[in-house]
Amino acid sequence: MILSLISLAFATDNPSMNAAVNALQTEMARGLAELTLENQPTPYWMEGNIIDVHYSKTNSTSGELLFNSANRYRRLRLDVRVGDSSFDNSNIDSFSSRGTTMTWFPLDDDPIALRRPIWLSMDRAYKDAVDTYAQKVAAWETREYPERPEMLPLQDIPNMNSIGHKTTIDNWSEETSLALSASLKQYTELDSNEVLVSARSVVEDVLNTEGLHTSHAHNLYIIRAEAIAKATDGATVRDTRSWIVTSKEDLPSILEMQQELQKMAEWVLDLRDAPIEQDYLGPVILEGGAATEIFRQLLQAQISGTPPAAPIPDRDGSIPPSTPSSRIGRRVLPQGWNVIDDANAHPNLPGYYPFDAQGVAPESVHVVQNGVVRDLLMSRIPREEFTQSTGHARVEGSERYLALPSIVQVTPDKYVSERKLIRKGLQLSKQTGSDYILVIKHIEPFALTYDFEIAFSGDEQLAGLTSPSIVVRRYADGHEEPVRNVRFVGVDKRILKDIVLAGPQQEFMGRMDDSTGRYMIGATSGRPVSWSVPSILIEEMELNGQGGGQQYLLPHP
Repeated sequence: MILSLISLAFATDNPSMNAAVNALQTEMARGLAELTLENQPTPYWMEGNIIDVHYSKTNSTSGELLFNSANRYRRLRLDVRVGDSSFDNSNIDSFSSRGTTMTWFPLDDDPIALRRPIWLSMDRAYKDAVDTYAQKVAAWETREYPERPEMLPLQDIPNMNSIGHKTTIDNWSEETSLALSASLKQYTELDSNEVLVSARSVVEDVLNTEGLHTSHAHNLYIIRAEAIAKATDGATVRDTRSWIVTSKEDLPSILEMQQELQKMAEWVLDLRDAPIEQDYLGPVILEGGAATEIFRQLLQAQISGTPPAAPIPDRDGSIPPSTPSSRIGRRVLPQGWNVIDDANAHPNLPGYYPFDAQGVAPESVHVVQNGVVRDLLMSRIPREEFTQSTGHARVEGSERYLALPSIVQVTPDKYVSERKLIRKGLQLSKQTGSDYILVIKHIEPFALTYDFEIAFSGDEQLAGLTSPSIVVRRYADGHEEPVRNVRFVGVDKRILKDIVLAGPQQEFMGRMDDSTGRYMIGATSGRPVSWSVPSILIEEMELNGQGGGQQYLLPHP
């Protein structure tokens, strides 16, 4: 469940952060010079990420508190590499941590208190790096290792003073969550409602032994809301709302958000008696948040250039293939469509950042031109034909870096009005013998979905997308009829090539992406991104629905 916020102010100094940076610089220099095991390779490169966070988080339901917390924490991510730049412990799929650790970091500025966890983490990271290096040597001892660097070079090495911050935490988070959830109290037939309001003030420092030091201070405000009820046949019906911004001034007013949550609650209650779309095969219109989600969920893997880690050899000595999902030259959209990722395009959007998780300034990347992938988002993890990072390395915890989108704009060669989009969709639906077209207005974001899919041989097709929560049948006379408990069937990246028309371009929407996988992201975790896409008409999609579930034995209290 879900939602949180705060009042934050920045100052220009932060002695505590400077002490942490100094401690990390000192220990990395000492470790690079002195870390050693007998007959084992020594470190040749290190990197440290200090993440300093002030946060406030409040959950409430029907105007009553469920959870309330305001605090500060600091974490250290440390990466140690042994060997040399042509062959080291990275870029291999290992059960060890591959020389990367994540640990809690003291909040005070005592030098010994700060240096001790660095020392302990570095010792553990170095030993893991040596272990992974030995696995890699064994894997490639009878094979020719690719002639490429283990890490793409830095074109520029920023070296800047740490940017500090001062945070003032008041009752705004609690008051906002209570005010929003109180607007749902009147809907007593809901099984549950919840509002989560979260605010984070973050300073991220990146340092490495190449002399790099970058620092980025930023705020993030996340509001999540959900409403759940039981349909007449016992099936669960649910809808959600989200706002993700970098300044609370960019949020709608409290009244506007309350009205939106009331619409959400009324929609859920109306769905209880709505029909089920049991078997639909035909054209579909996606608008609003649904259009954002289909592009975000299906395009990300096609534009991220991070190759998979090389697998450990099988028992017979063979190495399984590890083909990247992104391919230069692959058509992913119709002709005339373009996709540009530019983290610096809009400094007030959630996807903005001046430096990525490896301290590289992001570039504007024209990833899709005329419907075909022509470039890829890159971190410093190498890939054939790419000579440098585009500054898109993002990471959660001690996971491997992944090149993730930042601020993405998807544009067609031409637009049509919403009216023409509907008219064309109804024409296509007649060819399938239907007198209506499905219009999908909302698809659950990863952070709020309950979906979890595992494929086994012989099972039915996976959905391919998270579930839609606002779906209507649109008829020729203009009226709409809601349907419930619908899921996609067999959607994959190829579906975007079946876009027939594009409607109006939508405003940028904030979302949270995760480097650890689709089902690992929490309501407030991940990295912020922003997408602007048009409404679209897809020629054919398959959806089905199913009722059922267990009825309650007692009526609502």
